[in-house]
Amino acid sequence: MSSPIYVFDIDGTLTPPRQLMTRGFQGFFEKFAKHNVVYLVTGSDIKKVKQQVPKKIRKRCAGIFASSANELWKNKEKIYENLYIPSKQLIKDLEAMLEESVYPDRTGLHIEHRPGMVNFSIVGRNATGEQREEYAKWDTRHQERKRNAVKLMTKHPEIDVKVGGEISIDIYPRGLDKSQAISHIREVDELSGPIVFFGDRCDPDGNDYSVVQVLGPSDTVHAVESYKDTFQLLQ
Repeated sequence: MSSPIYVFDIDGTLTPPRQLMTRGFQGFFEKFAKHNVVYLVTGSDIKKVKQQVPKKIRKRCAGIFASSANELWKNKEKIYENLYIPSKQLIKDLEAMLEESVYPDRTGLHIEHRPGMVNFSIVGRNATGEQREEYAKWDTRHQERKRNAVKLMTKHPEIDVKVGGEISIDIYPRGLDKSQAISHIREVDELSGPIVFFGDRCDPDGNDYSVVQVLGPSDTVHAVESYKDTFQLLQ
């Protein structure tokens, strides 16, 4: 039987939200990646990946799929990049949602353009860790992100919208989601071993669900709640 191929989400799966991998996990995971085939797939852009995953670990990875797999990096080389220019009406709708939200805190950088996608956050991507946590708790009660995702997909059937991380939603052309990573691993890298996937947003509304959908019966999904779960499972 072929060796397993490990595919990991980053934010909330390998790291605390928008933070660097913890020191203890770094040492363990570097050794793990040295002896296994490891890919990373994240909704974040490559700049944020570098802020959260140390270079010593990144260079051990077979590939890093950034911006919901709309970019692939191997070592320092960009293998591909999908471009996406959102419609003017979509941007207007996002701006209207920002105005209509009753959540009081605003930190700036609410609409972030990334390769192949747009990330939208009511509280804003400039939020501190405490502000992120407060919005996440509020959103759990009020389900604002889920409601906004449904509204956008109803009005714009050409896009997919998924809840990502603690504070935002990911918007991309239909089909250009994290599942691209699995297609690339299978078809381009021609790897045939069972895939073992770790993600913290594996529910149908989450941005890891597209990966879950394309995995086969010989593959495995670990739906984790934090990097601590991932660390424990790998140990």
